[in-house]
Amino acid sequence: MTTATLPNAPPRALPYASPRTVDIPNLDPFFGPDAPMLPDPEPMPDGMQQNPYILHVMQILIDVLADRPNVFVDMNTIVYYDPTNGNRRFQPDVYVAFDVDKDAIRERNGYVIWEAGKPPDFAMEVASESTARHDIGRKRDLYARLGIREYWRFDASGDYYGHRLAGEYLDRSGVYQPFPIHNAGNNLLWGYSPLLRLNLRWDDGWLDLQDPDTGAILLDRRGVRLEWEAAERERDAAVQEREAAQRGQYTAQRRQYIAQHERDAAQQERDNARQERDAAQQERDTAQQELDAAQQERDAAQQERDTAQQELDAAQQERDAAQQAQQAAQQERDAAISAMADYQERVRRLKEQLRQSRE
Repeated sequence: MTTATLPNAPPRALPYASPRTVDIPNLDPFFGPDAPMLPDPEPMPDGMQQNPYILHVMQILIDVLADRPNVFVDMNTIVYYDPTNGNRRFQPDVYVAFDVDKDAIRERNGYVIWEAGKPPDFAMEVASESTARHDIGRKRDLYARLGIREYWRFDASGDYYGHRLAGEYLDRSGVYQPFPIHNAGNNLLWGYSPLLRLNLRWDDGWLDLQDPDTGAILLDRRGVRLEWEAAERERDAAVQEREAAQRGQYTAQRRQYIAQHERDAAQQERDNARQERDAAQQERDTAQQELDAAQQERDAAQQERDTAQQELDAAQQERDAAQQAQQAAQQERDAAISAMADYQERVRRLKEQLRQSRE
């Protein structure tokens, strides 16, 4: 990290301590051993738009960094960087400083860089219409010159910064270089902050912090309370479900008994119906056998009728043949009688001729 040179500042090795115990040249009425408590910061012009994001991140960082010693976390308070002019100052939306006396800074009511011995390590700005141009211009240049190691910017709409999420780190030459910002799809962007050891996420217009090891989204105190209340509601619902299940278990068992009884009765009816069907089938089989036997008898009778008919037809043919033979015999007799008559007529004529010749 490049150490920024502050105008007329004492060496950065100067430890942070109460103004009453450190001999600091009284270069400005705000500073020095007898200086009063620093004034409160002025309200931000777009604070109502920015505060939901700032408060959300601030509460999470306070909780997450509570176990790391000598870490100062604050929002929208004044950071002084020129011991000769108390008006040369800035107000990060959120900032973090490591290895500083956080209690002394809090008592001073302001972050005085040369008293703290270092600038903040991390700063984040939330975009607004009135501050966006300065956040990506003069303030960014100032942060780099002062040596703020990480600078992050969040824009809920993307309309003010021209990007929704950006993070930068100071390289060895004191120039900000961008951290990779990953597009995870579904309106989700994220980047990793090595200083915070967290992922910063732009999630469909909301600012989240994520544990990169577990993937858990960190919750502020309201989120923790809401999660606890949701868990309480789930536990109450689970108790009610168990009680309903216990009440329903008896009903279910009774219904099972009734259903089993009905199933047994239905099975008995099915068995009776099956027996009746079997008996009916036997009757149908017997009737079919009788029908088959009757059909066989009808077939035999038909065969006998067919045989008798054939015999009748043969007898008729014989009668017809006999009739034809009788007719032929009659014709032969008639022919013989006719021939005999002719013969007798010729004999008679011959005799008549003989008689006449004799006369």
